[in-house]
Parts: sequence; structure tokens; C-alpha cells
Amino acid sequence: MKRIFFIIIIIFSSIIGKAQSFAPGAGFDGSTAVYKDSSIFIDWANSAEIFTSYMNIAFPENGYVSYGTDTCATGVADGNPNVVSMGDGGSAVLKFNYPVANGNGFDFAVFENGFFENDTSELAFLELAFVEVSTDGFEYIRFPAISELQTETQIGSFENINARYIHNFAGKYIMYYGTPFDLDELLNLTSGTTVDLYQINYIKIIDIIGTIDNEFASYDSEGNKTNDPYPTAFSSGGFDLDAVGVINNETNTKFENELLISPNPVKDILLFKTSISDIKRIDIFSFDGKLQISADKNSNINIEKLIPGIYILRVSGNTETYAKKFVKL
Repeated sequence: MKRIFFIIIIIFSSIIGKAQSFAPGAGFDGSTAVYKDSSIFIDWANSAEIFTSYMNIAFPENGYVSYGTDTCATGVADGNPNVVSMGDGGSAVLKFNYPVANGNGFDFAVFENGFFENDTSELAFLELAFVEVSTDGFEYIRFPAISELQTETQIGSFENINARYIHNFAGKYIMYYGTPFDLDELLNLTSGTTVDLYQINYIKIIDIIGTIDNEFASYDSEGNKTNDPYPTAFSSGGFDLDAVGVINNETNTKFENELLISPNPVKDILLFKTSISDIKRIDIFSFDGKLQISADKNSNINIEKLIPGIYILRVSGNTETYAKKFVKL
């Protein structure tokens, strides 16, 4: 009896240890996925240098991936076939028209070409990558990625995973939906480095090698193996980079005080102050860019009917437009 009870405890502990701690896939309540046409994007990567790697790192004699070109990773997200594959452990370095900057909320988003298993399932074919940022192009800081995916059994070449188990990996969301990153998460990591979070000139994407084989495995920030579809031993194997969209850069963070929101997070009445004297339009968009509310010119907006999540308030005048993110409780 004691032996059976002990086995039950082990099984229960294993289930608890693999909790679904993070935001769900695109389209599910609580997701942080950002649709490619969202109005929060103010810029896109304008150049990319791709460093491709092997189709299967365990068999380098089979050659490198060869799908796509550098330019497939620049400009707006447009999905298949305009992506570039990186292979096992391959990487890409993106540059921008203006430095990405630490602003209000998420600062940029990375697009891949994953896809759901079907119309109702949260399971999806996702290929993951680490994300790093740099000011000078030499010293990079990596976002602390976390994987709660099981590591006992290899996820196969065409098997699916659930976005709820992963955090701060590019590729968390399916095609046309960007995975957003907040530079605030790196504030405690910049001391003694050359990285200025208010002037990020380079973003690096690094394919994780999804094998659980000790010889080739990639590890998250907590020392866990990162288990994703492996091997993907074909010309389009590994992370497929579509685009990197900018939410905050030095052009819009300069004007952060031109639109102030309170309270934030907010439950029912949203208050704002703006330097715009000739307000012509007030709009609230969901995080995927869909218009939710068009308000009159006063500074109190009733948002009680909005479902909880992240939204964008946009206030427009004759010559000026300012936008700011807020959280609806």
C-alpha cells in the first residue's frame, strides 16, 4: 500500500512540475500574440544577416539548410513562402531604421511560420529560438527563456506542442502572430555591459536545437533542455524567420509623456491626459489591431465591456497621433 501511495505521489509531483504557467496560443484568452497588421507596429527590420546551420546537427555530412534568403526576414510579416530557415543552431542578426528602445510594455515582436494542429486545439507545430539584443553588435544579452516542456521523450519531427509551456522563446506563436518581448525584463542584466536598452541596434535570433540528446541539446535560462520538433532534416529545417516588428523605438519613446494613462491596469473607467489640443479621434484597439471602441473627445472612457487583456489607446489630432498600451483587468 505504501509503495502504491509513493508512486502516486511521484506521478502527481511530475504533473505539478510541468505546469502550464504561461500565456496560451494566438486567439485564446490571455494570449500575448500580436497580429501582423496591428497598429502598434511602427517599424520593421530593414536588414538581416543569416548564419545558416545543418539540417541535422547530429549528421553534418547531410549539409546545410537552404530555404529562403536574407531579405525574407526584412519588412512586414507575410508568412510562407517568404521566410528564411536557419537550421540546427543557426542564427540571424537584424538591424532597424531607428534603434529599438525600452518603452511602455512590449518593445518588439518576432514572427515565425508555425501552425495549429486544427481549428480547436491549442497544440501547434512550433519551432523555437532564443532572442538576444545588443547596442554595439558585439555584446548581447539574452532574454531569460523558460521551457516547461517534458524532456523524457523526444518531440518528433512533425509533432505539436502547447504555447502555455514556453516563455520568452521566439516561435511561441503561429504564422502571422508575433511573439512580443519586453526590454524591461533585461534591466537587471545590463550592469557592467555595453547594452543600452534605450538604444538597441541589433536583435539576434538563435535557433534552439530541439533534441534532448545530451551531446547537442540547448538549455533554457533555468537549465532545462528545450524540447521541440527534432530532427527537421530538410532544406527548410530549424527556425523559420519571417520578420521582426518594432513596437517602441527612439522615435516614439521620446514622446512618451505626450499621452498619459491612469490607472493602468484599469477595470472600468480609463482616464488619459494628452498634449494634443485639437483632438479629432480617440480609438481603442485590441492587441492584435482590431478596433474595439471609438470614443468622444472627453478624457474618460468606459471600457467595462472589454474582456481582460492588453489594449492600445490611440489619440489623434490634426497633425499629431500618440498611442499607449494599457491592461484591462
